[in-house]
Amino acid sequence: MNSIKAITQLEELKRDRLSFIQNDDSDEIYLNDIKAITLAIKALKKCPDVKDTSFNCRMCGKELKTWKSIQRGFGPICEKKYLNDVYKNRQITMDTMIRKEKLHNGK
Repeated sequence: MNSIKAITQLEELKRDRLSFIQNDDSDEIYLNDIKAITLAIKALKKCPDVKDTSFNCRMCGKELKTWKSIQRGFGPICEKKYLNDVYKNRQITMDTMIRKEKLHNGK
């Protein structure tokens, strides 16, 4: 398990513990769990696995600096480039449609 998976698992555990809060005396146990989980998440976010390459951009290879970028696998600039490339590659031009129509009609 790498740091990202561990953080995701800890965040799910934290949400689970929050669901037990009932605003009574028994909450202290859950609140302590939540504090400990929060500290663990912060520590993991600051100290990524040395061998974990998922903290580098999948497009340019530069180190990702925000948690949002780490989760997506791209920095903000490369993410825009990637989405533009995906969008452009899925577009069908009018010329392509005309060629397909001509081939279909046997012209």
